[in-house]
Amino acid sequence: MNKRAVLLEKIKKEGFPQKEIFISIEDFFDGNEDDGSIGANIYPDPPSLLEFYNTLKEIRNATKTDTLFVRIADVDDTDWFYSDTIYISGDYTLTEVKNMFKSLKPDDIYEGRMYDGASNIPPIIPGNKAYSIWWD
Repeated sequence: MNKRAVLLEKIKKEGFPQKEIFISIEDFFDGNEDDGSIGANIYPDPPSLLEFYNTLKEIRNATKTDTLFVRIADVDDTDWFYSDTIYISGDYTLTEVKNMFKSLKPDDIYEGRMYDGASNIPPIIPGNKAYSIWWD
């Protein structure tokens, strides 16, 4: 099976589309060659997939980060999977999160979960905060 088919099976086993499904950055970017899979409407000068991946890895590996996941918004409209949201939790202020994601040009950053449906995201560690980073 190809990487897309394997990941699609995993996403559906997690409960997509009834549940909000979030996957690791490795799962989202490994095999992904679709520039429209994330940040599709950034204009001008959208970050490349490699810039997204490297920036997200750096943020995820920071000592203050507990979790960082990519939300799967759609499985059919692009060559890969489409995401409009990154979810992060950790010991951050909203200002810190905005600064970390600035180069990826999000449309908005929300404190908390932007989508409140059932999901496969682990609980937030007490004392930390969650943020949703969103692209139109």
